[in-house]
Amino acid sequence: MPRPSVRSAPAFRSGSRRSSKAAPLVRLVEAQGSSKRGWDAAVSDALRGAKDEVDSPIAVEIARQWADLDGRGKIATYRVSVKIAHRQVIAPPRV
Repeated sequence: MPRPSVRSAPAFRSGSRRSSKAAPLVRLVEAQGSSKRGWDAAVSDALRGAKDEVDSPIAVEIARQWADLDGRGKIATYRVSVKIAHRQVIAPPRV
């Protein structure tokens, strides 16, 4: 089974005021997963593939679903492309 691909991008900052506290940042990581068992297993595969970048996911958005068919027209492999949201704490700059 191919290794899921992972790509990271900042999503948005929560709050717009500056403070001396560390501000949480929600980041999105794009990942792909596949399974022969079903869509849920393919999403779980994508989450496992992104675990090096994502410590504790808070949400998953399914961006795309597709399937490979065998010679008889039955689904052979379920595939998904997902965006995984997680919080990242950004420390304020030192003055």
